[in-house]
Amino acid sequence: MFESWYKLLDKDVVVCDVIQTATSFPKESNLTDYLGKVTRKAGWKYLRVDTVNQMGFPDILLLKGSDYWQIEAKILRKKKLVSLEDDLKWQFGQIGYFKRALSLNLNYMLVVAKGNNIAYIKGENNVQQCFNYTNVTKLI
Repeated sequence: MFESWYKLLDKDVVVCDVIQTATSFPKESNLTDYLGKVTRKAGWKYLRVDTVNQMGFPDILLLKGSDYWQIEAKILRKKKLVSLEDDLKWQFGQIGYFKRALSLNLNYMLVVAKGNNIAYIKGENNVQQCFNYTNVTKLI
């Protein structure tokens, strides 16, 4: 369902972790609610961002001390994620924002769910960070 490496408009991204949950994710709101519960338990301040101007800002902002994460949540409607650009539904500005976040090496993560599986996808520049974690609450 998920590969290890992807490209997004000439930038390399890597799947840091894929976890299986007891929760199924038929809608994006189910995924953002789940991420809210998991991250709050881990001590993060969770802010769900609903933008109406479609400038591409991510769905979730997490804060803990001086650390932050920007998270874009997506549901995979196809059987397998082959292309980040083609297999996910993007709103205007979201791909551009993702690419810019990768080029600036920001703490930005794409979280993609299919059924009860969740993939955490980050830029190649912080790939070492990905594999130093043992579970999702430490991942973000």
